[in-house]
Amino acid sequence: MTGKIVITRPRDEAVGLAAELSARGYDTLVEPMLEIVPLPAVIPDLRAYRALVFTSANGVRSFASLSADRSLPAYAVGMRTADSLHAAGFADVRGSSGDAGLLAEFVGETLGNTGPVLHVSALDVARDLDSLLVPAGIAVDALALYEAVPAQDFSKPLVDALYACTIDSVLFFSARTAATFGTLANKLGLAEMITSISALCLSNQVAAEAEKLPWRTVMTAPEPMAQSLVALLPRAGHGR
Repeated sequence: MTGKIVITRPRDEAVGLAAELSARGYDTLVEPMLEIVPLPAVIPDLRAYRALVFTSANGVRSFASLSADRSLPAYAVGMRTADSLHAAGFADVRGSSGDAGLLAEFVGETLGNTGPVLHVSALDVARDLDSLLVPAGIAVDALALYEAVPAQDFSKPLVDALYACTIDSVLFFSARTAATFGTLANKLGLAEMITSISALCLSNQVAAEAEKLPWRTVMTAPEPMAQSLVALLPRAGHGR
């Protein structure tokens, strides 16, 4: 019998993935490394923009809670973000399969230099969309609607599972979640307890951060999408 799969995404996203994996017979443990905290913000006049750009599903949810306007084309960094846009009622959703760099290329190719666009994001972003769209001549205004606050401790269920050696894999979707996990593991003196566990990472950037801990193995998804990451589970020893 396989051990637990730890999901480190923010809770709103982790719960859905946990349900999906549980339905497929996996034993999951939701352990968010980041808490999504809304920021006081006002949605600007959207008539000034050619499109909205979302680099996370959390940005979509934050925007949808503040504005009922769905008139602009909405660009999404990946499938989950695109799905969130559809669920929020956007009709013109333009998805990109990849990271912020690929999204910027897609925006430039399909929108042309007819900006500006509004980038809805977290307070801290991994990559600056403004600089990425400079070659396309598209101006970007940033609107931070939430902050991703790092966890301050491991939960008791996670610590118990580490001591019991019942964890097989930990899923990391961002370098920041991997870094937060590493910080807490070292602070709590638990880093040496993960040597029998696999770290499954969404990208090379995430894997580089995860590799700072002594995992049994660090595996990287072939594409920066949740489905590709989940597809690593059989290779990591979860024979379902």
